[in-house]
Amino acid sequence: MDTASTILISVIAVYLLFKLFGFLGRLGIKQLSAQELDQKKGAVIIDVRTNKEYGQGHIPGAVHVPLADVGTKVKKLKKDKEIVVYCQSGNRSIWAIKRLIGMGYTHLYNLKGGYGAWKRIHR
Repeated sequence: MDTASTILISVIAVYLLFKLFGFLGRLGIKQLSAQELDQKKGAVIIDVRTNKEYGQGHIPGAVHVPLADVGTKVKKLKKDKEIVVYCQSGNRSIWAIKRLIGMGYTHLYNLKGGYGAWKRIHR
């Protein structure tokens, strides 16, 4: 095998490994579509995006808690409350949910596709 083929195979392997870890990171975390979010009543919606992203638009009623502040600013929420977490595309929110799980929260949902998915159906 020549050098170019080896590099290409290595790049593909690394890409697939990252995809696998992303999938494994979502295991056990409930996913909620934007349409399902519209039907959910009484849940707290947490936006973990940056201040700039939040300022450019957000889901009405969402509480803004940047990802870095999740550990300190969410402590006031009741642990038995349903919480929907979102970011721009659905990746940072997974990290926030993992943090919340570690803090004892159990009724957690990730907005599948994040704000981008919600925005597409609410134009």
